Amino acid sequence: PMLALDSDAEAPAQFVFDLGRLRDARAEPAADGVLAFVISGAARCIERGLEATARQVQAQARAQLGALLRGEPALLRVLSEKRATFLCTPGLRRPPAAVAPGLVAAGDYVDGPYPATLEAAVRSGVAAAAA
Repeated sequence: PMLALDSDAEAPAQFVFDLGRLRDARAEPAADGVLAFVISGAARCIERGLEATARQVQAQARAQLGALLRGEPALLRVLSEKRATFLCTPGLRRPPAAVAPGLVAAGDYVDGPYPATLEAAVRSGVAAAAA
């Protein structure tokens, strides 16, 4: 459901999530075929403008995901949240979810298979509830 992308100044997205696979398509069929692209540290993109950034991400999607796409990537929504991601530094270790016997933490900041994103927070919440 998540893929790391090659990113640079002209291809700004670092990750793409397949929302149809993250969600139950039977319960939410509108998510089938919808991809969410994440740009961390997007200050330059915000300065450049969200529409210009959206066009760059669409071009990046065509170049890097080509055959996986269902036709031309359509733009549904562009958002900007300045506090959405933490500053990732070399050697950063996120804490484990297990805090103590019977106590499990959840959030984008706990260790897991996803980068610190909303999707990671949701998945860790589901895992904590199941535990």
